[in-house]
Amino acid sequence: MLPLLVCLSLCVYSQGSPLGCRWLDAKFRQYSHKSLELLDTMVNNSTNSSVEPEEMVIFPQELYRQTFNASAEDKLALAAQIMNETVALLMEDHSGASWDEKQVENLVNVLTQQADNLQACVSLSLVLLVHVKKRYFNRLSNHILKKMDYSAAAWELIREEIETLLMQTHLLVSTLLSTP
Repeated sequence: MLPLLVCLSLCVYSQGSPLGCRWLDAKFRQYSHKSLELLDTMVNNSTNSSVEPEEMVIFPQELYRQTFNASAEDKLALAAQIMNETVALLMEDHSGASWDEKQVENLVNVLTQQADNLQACVSLSLVLLVHVKKRYFNRLSNHILKKMDYSAAAWELIREEIETLLMQTHLLVSTLLSTP
């Protein structure tokens, strides 16, 4: 059992260097563009929102500012966690949204692949959940989706928030990519 754990640790550690992570340079942009493209196809023109501006859940922008100055592994860990939490959010009851189920499934698959590949580029010690991010996604679920009874308007707000998050995540990880 111990040799297996040592082997697994070495594999994870050897994947831990973002600069040595081939998937990052080869595929990140492609997956990032695909996820934003899928999100755009899910747009709902519903402007009938009952969420007051003060009730909106805002991502802690200070976390992005801090992460821009952090190590490459911290950037990748944040990006992977945002994608995993986004997938969890999309797995909630979205029947009130007028989204094509196949589009949602495709988006979940792309985000899951992206998160898995980003996590493979991060050492195991950095894949810990940060309470601030977890609380943000819980608030999206509780304060918007549940409060608005999983309506189309609620899901449109979530879609817009996810789009912003994915664009910011793309910018964050793009600082690590070699120039095309």
